[in-house]
Amino acid sequence: MKKYRIFWTCILPEHLIAQYRLSFAACNFSYNLMSGCAFDKVYSSMPLYVGGEMSKEAFSDKRFELIYDRWRKAGKFKQKLATFKEQFTMFQQIPKDASVWFYNLNTLNALLFVMLKLLKPSVQLNVIVLDFTPVNRGFGLNQIYLKLINWAHGRICLANSELFKKENSLVLPGVVPYSSKTRPEIKSIKKTFLLSGVLSEEISMLSMVLDVFSKLSEYELHITGIKGNELMLQQYANNHSNIHWHGQLPFNVYMELLHHITFQLSTRDINFPENQCNFPSKIIEALFHNRIIISTIHYPQIEGMKYFTVKPTKEEFHNGIRAIADLSDEELLRYANQGNVVERLFGVEVWNQAMAKIEE
Repeated sequence: MKKYRIFWTCILPEHLIAQYRLSFAACNFSYNLMSGCAFDKVYSSMPLYVGGEMSKEAFSDKRFELIYDRWRKAGKFKQKLATFKEQFTMFQQIPKDASVWFYNLNTLNALLFVMLKLLKPSVQLNVIVLDFTPVNRGFGLNQIYLKLINWAHGRICLANSELFKKENSLVLPGVVPYSSKTRPEIKSIKKTFLLSGVLSEEISMLSMVLDVFSKLSEYELHITGIKGNELMLQQYANNHSNIHWHGQLPFNVYMELLHHITFQLSTRDINFPENQCNFPSKIIEALFHNRIIISTIHYPQIEGMKYFTVKPTKEEFHNGIRAIADLSDEELLRYANQGNVVERLFGVEVWNQAMAKIEE
């Protein structure tokens, strides 16, 4: 008999995501997965930094139930503690014999996980591991969360890592939604590049990318996202006509920009622990939308997809970008327009089958 399947995540209606400073990548992933109609119930919790009054529209959205305790509105101290009350509320609501899928394992859901494991053992606990930073020295909470991840009944991981238990685990680097909309294909090559998402140095190597493209004036670089050095971004945009800083864009505007460019950059430093156990959602998204990927890391979980890899040092990155851009259009088009392949490999039906397999 099919289990009552529950999804725990952090989402709000699309037009509220930026207002409450949620992760666009996390919300997009969750909504993509939910588009497969595989969950009987979706709970949403807010990060610790979200407090005060919450928009009424967040509570009226029929796609999920937002659990938002009144302590969120009672000052910073109680705001931080509210997550534990919220987890207890969800614990009371989750029925026996359900299957719960957690979007990552962290402070917002670890207590709920433990309470269900110990007090409602008939509830099956599974984790979708999207972002995990290993603790390489000393002690950190992620050491506890890793033990909980491996204590779960099953896991779907976006990245291959020896840290995660292999039994009843699968690797799927991303999910793309069911959609009847056509995605524009690349017909001719433009020397236009996009860097998007989290723009911190460990995630995007922003200063290196800006320095390189300031010396490649014949190529257009568009940048959009969060957590970057905005002063540096604006200075480069002011001083170099080929560099365009867009700030954080609404999703529909971002999609227009994505369809305007040819190359999506994924510039991560493999030496940072943040990049050892995750996979950039932008790669799957851009491949799905038929863009050409240039990555500083080789990812075995997308073996069979065509994409370029370049070295992450300044000189090698510069030479790699120039070498790729100098290829013929015929050669470059072999790396474009792979959206249908991505849909076949990572569509919601694939994820639905993967969850059902793990629940067996």
